[in-house]
Amino acid sequence: MSTEESREEILEYFQQQNNCELPYCIEVASDREGEHVVVVGGTHGNEPAGVRAMVAFHRQLQNGEIKLESGKVSLLLGNPQAYQKDRRYIDRDLNRSFDHPEGATLEGRRAAEIIEYLDRNNDIVALLDLHSVSIGDFKICVYEKDNSQILDLTLSISDIPLHFIYHPAHMPGTLIGAAGRRRICGLIVECGNHLSKQGVDTALSHMQAMLAHYRMFRTAAEAPKTEILSIEQYESIGAIKPGPNFKFLITDVETGTKLAKGQLFGRDDNGDHIAPQDCYIVAPSRVVKSTDVDAGFLCKMKRFYSVSSQK
Repeated sequence: MSTEESREEILEYFQQQNNCELPYCIEVASDREGEHVVVVGGTHGNEPAGVRAMVAFHRQLQNGEIKLESGKVSLLLGNPQAYQKDRRYIDRDLNRSFDHPEGATLEGRRAAEIIEYLDRNNDIVALLDLHSVSIGDFKICVYEKDNSQILDLTLSISDIPLHFIYHPAHMPGTLIGAAGRRRICGLIVECGNHLSKQGVDTALSHMQAMLAHYRMFRTAAEAPKTEILSIEQYESIGAIKPGPNFKFLITDVETGTKLAKGQLFGRDDNGDHIAPQDCYIVAPSRVVKSTDVDAGFLCKMKRFYSVSSQK
């Protein structure tokens, strides 16, 4: 697929290929029974890498370049209206709208549609939510705390050494949280820069690895290799709640920025933001809108090693 393909053309592709009750969703089923996996791109409309990867994957299936060996995969464009306008969201962050969808907002209505789809399809085993970034080539895997199953899945399909594990109370309303409550393994992958071919390739490789994990897709045969990854896993201790005119006071704040207990790191119209303990900042927002419910997270960090044999 050409990287020059317009958003309107991609939206039209999803409309033309839509073959189920959920708008902007494409289902592809094998002739053999197997698992059901959902892949989502464009949960944030200004993050096109996952959307482009899904279209490329679907076209490869359609023209016979690759084959789905078993089961079914659903390819879902999360927020089509925000995607069309190249905006993170229209009324409210879709990825904070899944706990109590509100019909008064566009994202609330879309969240309700997606939840209904998850409830109707009680055979779904996993959901991969693909994201990307506008600055740099940042990659990270994100999942909920206290879910050993999703950690095992993450380590089996991804070699990204940076993980963010969050408490549901610190990041409520996520799509993977809604999936988890339905016993669906949910994983967010930030795939790098959303304007780069590498970002699209990273999204595509994680899609393929997820399906291969469930024996739905056969990857190209390679000699087995053992890899040892040093994982930095950040665990949330709280969300950074922005008031009006919030801004970070640290130059070039980024994931991994270390704070000492009592350190002033941000300010808004309501006052100062001070680190409650020695901790790290994860996923800071460079531009905070009045409707944003968080501006990043304060976390503790641990390191561990993952040993994997990959083909």
